[in-house]
Amino acid sequence: MVMRRVGMQRAALKCGSALLLSMVVTGTAFAQDQADDEAGGSIVVTGSRIPRPDVESNSPVNVIGEEEIKLSVTVESEQLLNALPQAVAGAGAQSNSGNLSATVNLRGLGAVRTLVLQNGRRVVGASQDGVVDLNMIPPSLVSRIEVVTGGASAVYGSDAMAGVVNFVMKDDFEGFEVGGFYGISDEGDAARYNLEFTAGGNFADGRGNIVFHGSYFDRAQVTGAKRDHATVFLADAIVNGQPTLVPAGNGVTPQGTIFSPQLVGLRDRAGTAIGTAGIFFAPEGWRAYRGSDGFNDRPFTNLQMPMQRWQASVLGHYDVTDAVTAFWEGSYVQSKINSTLGAVPMSSSGFIPGFQLDLRNPYLDPSLREFLRVNLDGDGNNLVPVNINRRLLDAGNRTSDQTRDFYRFVLGLKGNLTDQLKWEVFYNQGENKITDVQGGGVLIDNFANSFLTNPANPFDCAVADPRCVTINPFGFGSLTQQMIDYISTDLTNITTVKQKQIGGSITGSLFSLPAGDVGISVGAEYRKESSQFDPDQLYVQGKALSRSAGLSPTGGSFDVAEVYGEIYVPILADTPGFELLAFEGGARYSDYSTAGKVYSYKIGGEYSPFEGLKFRGLYQRAVRAPNVVELFSGATNTAPQALDFCNADAGRTTAERDFCVSALGVPASVINVFQQENQQIRAVTGGNPNLQEETSDTWSVGAVIRPSFIPNLQLTIDYYNIKIDQAIGSFGGGLQAVITACNANLSLTNIFCQPLRNRTPDGQLIDVPLLNANIAKLETSGVDFRLDYRYNLTENSSLNYFLAGSYLIDAITQGSPAVNPVNCAGYIGGGNCTTANPTWRFTQRLTWALDNLQISLRHRFLQSTTDGRIAGAIASGVALPRLARPETGDVHYVDLSFNLDVTDGFSFFGAVDNLLDRDPPFYLFERETFDAIGRRFTMGFRANF
Repeated sequence: MVMRRVGMQRAALKCGSALLLSMVVTGTAFAQDQADDEAGGSIVVTGSRIPRPDVESNSPVNVIGEEEIKLSVTVESEQLLNALPQAVAGAGAQSNSGNLSATVNLRGLGAVRTLVLQNGRRVVGASQDGVVDLNMIPPSLVSRIEVVTGGASAVYGSDAMAGVVNFVMKDDFEGFEVGGFYGISDEGDAARYNLEFTAGGNFADGRGNIVFHGSYFDRAQVTGAKRDHATVFLADAIVNGQPTLVPAGNGVTPQGTIFSPQLVGLRDRAGTAIGTAGIFFAPEGWRAYRGSDGFNDRPFTNLQMPMQRWQASVLGHYDVTDAVTAFWEGSYVQSKINSTLGAVPMSSSGFIPGFQLDLRNPYLDPSLREFLRVNLDGDGNNLVPVNINRRLLDAGNRTSDQTRDFYRFVLGLKGNLTDQLKWEVFYNQGENKITDVQGGGVLIDNFANSFLTNPANPFDCAVADPRCVTINPFGFGSLTQQMIDYISTDLTNITTVKQKQIGGSITGSLFSLPAGDVGISVGAEYRKESSQFDPDQLYVQGKALSRSAGLSPTGGSFDVAEVYGEIYVPILADTPGFELLAFEGGARYSDYSTAGKVYSYKIGGEYSPFEGLKFRGLYQRAVRAPNVVELFSGATNTAPQALDFCNADAGRTTAERDFCVSALGVPASVINVFQQENQQIRAVTGGNPNLQEETSDTWSVGAVIRPSFIPNLQLTIDYYNIKIDQAIGSFGGGLQAVITACNANLSLTNIFCQPLRNRTPDGQLIDVPLLNANIAKLETSGVDFRLDYRYNLTENSSLNYFLAGSYLIDAITQGSPAVNPVNCAGYIGGGNCTTANPTWRFTQRLTWALDNLQISLRHRFLQSTTDGRIAGAIASGVALPRLARPETGDVHYVDLSFNLDVTDGFSFFGAVDNLLDRDPPFYLFERETFDAIGRRFTMGFRANF
């Protein structure tokens, strides 16, 4: 605890020193107004639908303005959002799994709990969980991004439990603009390039405006083999009493292994005892498996996923009458993206029941054939009860090549109901179709057939299939092309997601009070979400294995009708001690076809004792209805890491041993040597149509400071606390949590023990059912702060500075009531804390603007995080693991960019990201938070005509 407090103080001093230095350099400042383009009238900021004369919502709002977008030199929206302290890194360019989307994850509560909007309206998801792929939003048309943190369901409906990200698009564009950029790393790879155009103008004597936009973006592949830090596979071990990192790898190797409980304790040709991992086919011949024999799959996986993206958009409006305006938005995006993993790990024990090795296989080493015959072939039928693990590297990597076709359009009318009230109606429809071709798969039946030989000719299979030849799985590179062709396959999955939404609203000022206008927003919406997942029939029939296994079709839909209202009431203003006192409230009633009737609401207000200081606070009850995949998904095989307490090790108790035999189905004949065969155990996840909504309570209290004695300085600081009950998750909180909960009460009356009866005949856990349930709890709290500062050096030059930071107090997860909650604040990875949760994090930028030139330096700081295995041990009350590298160390990223307006119509810009070429922390705990590519250079241009 003392060390952690010292670390916090050290980080705070660093943060304060940087802030003080910048203030000394810049002197006086100007607080940046993120809505300059709308000055002079009331505006709508994402925290509320009620127009306000300022941008200071009572919900904490972070705005990424057009200037920040330009200086960041990127068309990958997740890169902009991940720089925010409120965002735990979601999926993006450096991800290599999941549904290959770019996502945002506010507060670390999950992408499904962050609502993404475009111009205040929903965007169709890229998968059945409804999560929006940020790649589908045209970045060059974004005017600003408004980020509201904390529950916002009363304003925007379901999914807004962690907050809302609203992309506000440009409109009223006139002229023709072309632009592009090219980027590359200093290793000569990781290329990115983008070409785009925007054309727009007024028509009908200025009554209308229409904007067309098109772009093409290409991002190259980078694999782990291209970076030294991503090619190492080490594991923690205790050597000579000290924690040490030793070479390791995945137990399913390209050389192959055979294993069986009956082999444990026997000795190989060198006299070495064979352990639970079995016999390894080394270059020097067969022998007992060693820990250093593991397969290093790191070099084969993507560090940067390649992508090609074509976008076309149209936006516009037309004044039908002086009082009615029609508006429209339309976009079509096609993207192609690849994810690459190491070759498929094939294990007979998991996929071929009753597998036996045929000793007549002509490729089997004669000495091993005799060894197995003497020790295992008691009935003399040449078939021995061993299993085989083989990573099919000969057939290539597992790949996922996705083509995504996305379209969305919005049609609407708006106008003035009175001088103070505005109305709007709209229709919003979108569709996303994802075709996923997965390569590097294996046909399970063919793999099994190739092991049974024809007694008349052992090089032929016993099965009457002319394509089948006896396989040679013994040693690296032993498969011929004919063997590969027979057992290999590609698989194609298709997902279609659809969304329809219709809504109407009235917003504005209802009437005036002495303290100001009473603002309202009322409306109604209807929305329907539907999706269909059609996996390859080989997956459905359980006949193939690639990136998944045993997938089932999933289809379903739900609809919701909603009404909502907000009110803003100024109570006192311009009186001694009350520059402003105002109340804010809102409520939403939703009727789901699945979860039924749910309510969300908010209540809060603001108090300004004098000009330059405002206090604000808000309480919000938010809800999230279950999505299609949570409700209706079919059974899906996963392979989480877990440790079976039935393993015969020194820590196993007599009670555990007896329960494993009598209740869980581990054969008594192997219980004394029983060991699970893989670190990963097959589990089955799936939907539950009886799920109910999640609920959350959010508190936020803060202040906005604009001190008159430091002109043009603005500081905001907010405390937040979010608690989510009945969160949807896998039964028991996951496989390891279920195993732990069962071990706490060894009885079949314990519901967490019942799934552990799913075992193979030799006792291995398999297909453990973990269907969705309202069973988890989540909680997070912390403090956000932001400072904006500007100093005018001369009439044509200025220094601009901002600092946006966050201090994380708690990040608590509890998978089920049967397990202890884990506080991941300050931790990362380790199976308990998947994402990085640094206690302190901030982003600061200093920009020198000189007439037509801008030079900007950005600094991103992430405080050191501790291995999540320690957090898990603390929560469980067990001894802390001894780790060689328990912490990541502080991480600093420095980015440099510039923009030069060569002429009125031509600009030249560039950037160097990760200027100091900082490698990610040891083992690349998380690809999204830390930069895995290194120093990168970008150059580009914009031309206006």
